[in-house]
Amino acid sequence: MRVLITGASEGIGRGIALGLAARGADLVLAGRRLDPLEKVAEECRRAGGRALGIAADVSVASDRERLIAETLARLGGLDTLINNAGRGHYGAVDTIDADEFAATLLLNTIAPTDLTRRALPALRASKGVVAMISSVAGVVAAPGLGAYAASKFALEAVSASLRAELFADGVAVVMVRPGPVQTEFRAHATRGVPRPARERRFEETVDAVAKAAIRAILNRDPVVETSTYVRAASLLGRVAPGAFRIVGRRMAAPKHG
Repeated sequence: MRVLITGASEGIGRGIALGLAARGADLVLAGRRLDPLEKVAEECRRAGGRALGIAADVSVASDRERLIAETLARLGGLDTLINNAGRGHYGAVDTIDADEFAATLLLNTIAPTDLTRRALPALRASKGVVAMISSVAGVVAAPGLGAYAASKFALEAVSASLRAELFADGVAVVMVRPGPVQTEFRAHATRGVPRPARERRFEETVDAVAKAAIRAILNRDPVVETSTYVRAASLLGRVAPGAFRIVGRRMAAPKHG
């Protein structure tokens, strides 16, 4: 199994890499900095896979082109592309800086879409899998998540179209929707805020999310929502939008005392 994972130096990307390595996968690990990638690659080799790191910033078009070219040269093809690289953005809509918003959309939506486009000839040849790491914020938007949710809503839309377009080619598109995860995601956000106590109650471990993602990729499942919290929030947003709007207003209400 020949796999390219973006954002592989930590968090969910690292967890997926280690899980696939234990299954004997051949991995290319992509991220902006080579040193942490090499550490994860060594962990993957100890786990039973073959792995190498390639430093690339997927928000840069020339890096995306180079990453695909180097991956195909090293692996001789591609069976699975896992678009995991992304960044959070927290803050009320009236505080969103236009340039920061554009950067969020570029990294979270445009980059994985273009990387997938560049990988498609190889994935069509292998009848492989594209996995998009989305979020519960890709189906329900909470206060303070306008920019981030917009990027994930857009990724969901692109993926739904892509899934239909690739069906006849035998290429599966898998959407992975985690909720809050025990990572440094907020710390790395373009604009961050402390994690609220209510969110900490629903946090998943990286290992749990990685295992759910790997199962979905191997089974070629269209969508996996990785926790009861995600499934409940997604269902509420679809079948009871009025109730969800009330919840959103309460979350956005100023706190006193």
